[in-house]
Amino acid sequence: MTRSCMFTLFLSALMLVSASVCFGEILFQEDWESGVIDENIWIPAPSWQIIDGVLDAAGGESGSTVQNDFTDFEFSVDAMIVAEYIGFVMRVQDQDNMFMHQMGAGDPNIWFHSKVGGAWSPEQVPIESGLAPETDVWYRVKFIVEGNQTTCLMGERGIELNEVDHLVGTWENDSFASGAIGFRHWGDEHGQYDNILVTTIGFEPSAVTPGHKLSTAWGSIKKAH
Repeated sequence: MTRSCMFTLFLSALMLVSASVCFGEILFQEDWESGVIDENIWIPAPSWQIIDGVLDAAGGESGSTVQNDFTDFEFSVDAMIVAEYIGFVMRVQDQDNMFMHQMGAGDPNIWFHSKVGGAWSPEQVPIESGLAPETDVWYRVKFIVEGNQTTCLMGERGIELNEVDHLVGTWENDSFASGAIGFRHWGDEHGQYDNILVTTIGFEPSAVTPGHKLSTAWGSIKKAH
């Protein structure tokens, strides 16, 4: 059998396998490249504005998505601390009922919060990876929310996050089973956000990374013949 025929068979088998396997689903995404906050998509906090294609948020309480049925999900976003703390809200019911989690400049802790009936219940947890976030640095943050457990990962933007190297912390709370996602700031807290992606748990964009796994596999076949 010629290499050309072998390669054709290999591609056919790969496409059959890829088509039969589910790698998850994108539930929501936003990059604000339009330059505006679409109020059919967002319920913005009063201070929210778009600056150079990113969301700038300072003080002014919580803003969240109109979509409010996120149950178990991965919530990933580029985030930068401009001043003090950045806050991420999820399973939001309304302004008085939600989960909210914060990281701050120079603070070696994550602050997990539940807010039920307007009353905040914070829990301080040391950042597992030892990361101490800084101002004016873009980070990639991922929250994995499954059942009653929330897991947070964080590393500098461009790094592929994993639980071994980038674990911030885990937290359990059963107050809410689903809700909206968004951001929250108060007082002098100020952050910027970009490239939001909300997916099902374990989402993978592709069975084969272009130019890498396919070429590696085909290279192995050629070496064997």
